[in-house]
Amino acid sequence: MAKTGRATGGGAPRRAGSMKPDELAHAAIMAALCAATAIIAVVVPFAAGLSVLGTVPMGLLAYRHRFRVLVAATVAGGTIAFLIAGFGGLMTVVNCAYIGGLVGIVKRRGRGLPTITVSAVVAGAAFGVVGVGFLLAFSRIRDLIFASVTANMNGIAAVLDRISGMERAAQQLRDGFGTVLSYWPVLIIGSSILSIGSVTLIGWWALSRVLSRLSGVPDVHKLDSDGSTEPVGPVPAEFRDVRFRYDGAAQDALGPVSLTIGEGEHVAVTGPNGSGKTTLMLVLSGREPTAGRVERPGAVGLGKVGGTAVVMQHPESQVLGSRVADDVVFGLPPGTQTDVDRLLAEVGLDGLAERDTGNLSGGELQRLAVAAALARQPTLLIADEVTSMVDQQGREGLIEVLSGLTKNHRMSLVHITHYNDEAASADRVIDLTGNGGSADNVEMVSTSSPPDATSPQTRRGGSPLLELTGVGHEYGLGTPWASTALRNVDLVVNEGDGVLIHGLNGSGKSTLAWIMAGLLTPTTGTCLLDGKPVTEQVGAVAISFQAARLQLMRGRVDMEIASAAGLDYYDHSQIVAALAMVGLDPAIGLRRIDQLSGGQMRRVVLAGLLARKPRVLILDEPLAGLDAASQRGLLGLLSSLRRDAGLTVVVISHDFSGLEELCPRTLHLLDGGVMATPTTAGGVG
Repeated sequence: MAKTGRATGGGAPRRAGSMKPDELAHAAIMAALCAATAIIAVVVPFAAGLSVLGTVPMGLLAYRHRFRVLVAATVAGGTIAFLIAGFGGLMTVVNCAYIGGLVGIVKRRGRGLPTITVSAVVAGAAFGVVGVGFLLAFSRIRDLIFASVTANMNGIAAVLDRISGMERAAQQLRDGFGTVLSYWPVLIIGSSILSIGSVTLIGWWALSRVLSRLSGVPDVHKLDSDGSTEPVGPVPAEFRDVRFRYDGAAQDALGPVSLTIGEGEHVAVTGPNGSGKTTLMLVLSGREPTAGRVERPGAVGLGKVGGTAVVMQHPESQVLGSRVADDVVFGLPPGTQTDVDRLLAEVGLDGLAERDTGNLSGGELQRLAVAAALARQPTLLIADEVTSMVDQQGREGLIEVLSGLTKNHRMSLVHITHYNDEAASADRVIDLTGNGGSADNVEMVSTSSPPDATSPQTRRGGSPLLELTGVGHEYGLGTPWASTALRNVDLVVNEGDGVLIHGLNGSGKSTLAWIMAGLLTPTTGTCLLDGKPVTEQVGAVAISFQAARLQLMRGRVDMEIASAAGLDYYDHSQIVAALAMVGLDPAIGLRRIDQLSGGQMRRVVLAGLLARKPRVLILDEPLAGLDAASQRGLLGLLSSLRRDAGLTVVVISHDFSGLEELCPRTLHLLDGGVMATPTTAGGVG
């Protein structure tokens, strides 16, 4: 997490001290998942078996964090489940915490089946002893339970009496049960050991496989929590022949790199996708290099006051508070004095302290992330492609904020970017192309003026394919927090057409994309594909999400492309052809998804979609995270496919540089509605 770092993976939890903000966040999320599973298992008829799913989040907590984090999640999840589903929900959460916690702790300590078996027997005996003690203390409840069980046994014996030849068995059941019941403490302890032991072993069998698989998926881009006790001093930082290679990778992701980040310096880091920009950020923020050394005067201090702060490119992943003011101070040590209003004014959010963070635009969220970083008074601030997901207006505002940080604060700024105008505002530029260097990259992306809007109903090329009439959408319809995302959108997309849907963050572009792909039903109006509702033809319209990582479901690149495109995995020629189509080397097919850069992930998604040969291809912010060369190559490919193969393309973007050939038509959105079409002749083209 950008503000406080993230807990290290399985096997390295903190051992002392109060719960940290990242632990609280993990406990809250996992508690909510477990509680939701427990409530469904209790409330929905015949869904009790789903309760086993609740062991997964609890097992992950126990596997990756301290025991107190599991306890906190159990209390929180149990409280939620009790308030909604009663005592049954509470006990379901407790059972999930017991099984998941036991399996997670045993796995974390490297133990196996013998340990879990002994633990299950001990736990079963303990629960049995507690049960016996309870029944000894409350004799009336014991008598009631015994009478009920005896009545059930007598009922079974009565049924057996009616079956020819089973009369003797029925009498033996009556006599035998009476004898067994006289030794009820042994019966209860034995049944407790049997039931709890069997459930624990089943949970071990299932959950250990889940944990083993998850442990094999490295979170390669995580920020390691800094547990150092030495004084904080992240700069000046001097890299001496630093290399970094991710586990299981065939080649270095970074290096060799030799550079220095000085005190109070504003440094821009550029380079193509895969050149190691994000890896450099990880090493700067505390990840140990695999070769070479990094010299600093003190500890990195990730997330600590006076240490290192990181702002990343996806702003929604960094916001934890429900109010703007709460998010600025989230995770700060108790008693820290922070002038929230001054920080918000500095980043351009003056007067928004009481705003709900859910109502902020992408640019505003990124400004908030910068304010939260500044609240820690960092000596080193790292901004990793913070403008790639915001519109032009938001980008300009962010750059203005970033450019003044080293002048207004005693801090160093490392800004990782693809844009030449952003790099030009730095004191120095480090280009990671090849083996690193210091020359500016003249190939960086430039900006241009947006194209004029064309008529939404203008028909070009083939016959109408996608037809939107009066489309509107309202989130939270019928609730007090309802919000309108789209209103009265009319659009005709013809076969072989290229349409750019342009607008600022929050204008409704992504909502419109989901409706056109059939993934969202409009609140009003219709969206038809070949004259039929597109919601009935999900898959005919392919869509590339704005966050590419969320669309990649397999562990390896070749498996992902084969799955997404419906290809024969063993026919590698098809996968190689799909990779080549988006400019990726065939060797990347054997790499894990989590070893790719953001731009490479986006191209892998496109490779899978293009190999499916869809009727319509919708690209939601396709240029975000791509370097200039990748952008030009991708746009050239899509333009040729549209021109020569008749591919129908709809691009959702706040960027418009170089899109003229791919998208001759433009639709401008503003606050969920279509902006008026210009009346001049030049406005229709």
